[in-house]
Amino acid sequence: MASCAERTPPPPAPLVLFPPESVFTPCEQPSLQGDTWGDAVSHALALQTALSICAGQVATLNQWREAAGRNHEQNRTYFGTN
Repeated sequence: MASCAERTPPPPAPLVLFPPESVFTPCEQPSLQGDTWGDAVSHALALQTALSICAGQVATLNQWREAAGRNHEQNRTYFGTN
């Protein structure tokens, strides 16, 4: 018979994981420098590059969120299932 003095130790505190630091870098927003067609083309290329980098950050964050959700579900315990 178990004694009332014997207590089950509390469960460990949950481990909180954060997304990669790189996703918190602000996205660059290039501004148009100049007033020629060549400047406009250069600006379009700079915008395309900035958008691609920013989209990569969002994709990384979404991958992290998916993985964190899977890990959370795997580590979840439900009452009455032990």
